[in-house]
Amino acid sequence: MKTNSKLLVAISVSTIIGVSGCSSTGMTRTDIAEQEANAQEVRRDALVEKQNFEQEQMEAQLSELPTWVLDPPKADETGFYGVGMGTDKNMLNAMRKAKLQAKYEVASTMKSEMSGEDTMNGSGSDQYRYIINNFVDSVDLTGTEVVAQELKPINGEFHSYTLVKMPFAKFNKLLDKDTSQQDRQTLEDSYQRLLKRVEGTEAQVPDQSDEPKLAKE
Repeated sequence: MKTNSKLLVAISVSTIIGVSGCSSTGMTRTDIAEQEANAQEVRRDALVEKQNFEQEQMEAQLSELPTWVLDPPKADETGFYGVGMGTDKNMLNAMRKAKLQAKYEVASTMKSEMSGEDTMNGSGSDQYRYIINNFVDSVDLTGTEVVAQELKPINGEFHSYTLVKMPFAKFNKLLDKDTSQQDRQTLEDSYQRLLKRVEGTEAQVPDQSDEPKLAKE
């Protein structure tokens, strides 16, 4: 009896396996289409969930931004401003990245403004552009001041925000130091016109002494 019972169980299991195998290989097109539709729905749900997660992360980062990042100060009678942002798992690297980007933005703004003056006044001198480029290289390395800085941990990384300023007084000193008398006069003329374009700023009368300055410190 025990042997017969085992045999019956074995036959029953074999029958079940066989039926299952037949049913899996005998799927209709409708069954296959339904399975594919279900798989596509799962993929769509996963994609939507991923997009929602990324959206929440971006909104969280945006809410952490200092107001001066989205609305940075405009150039005024005291100097130019630049904003930088840096992200890194290392805190110091994040701060360095933000400061470097802010300095670059200041230099790029000055170059753009002064080159705009050059174009506006019909001067196409390659030498003049060379002077500006060299001057901007110096500006990018020295003379800027950190006005504000914030550091926040977000999603496992440090996010650094830096606001820097290039004062016109230091602009003058760099100009006196790094350019010849003739080149300095060329940049001085453009600088005076640039000051007039800065909202609420009156151009200063150039100093006629042996060490000309563009604006009073």
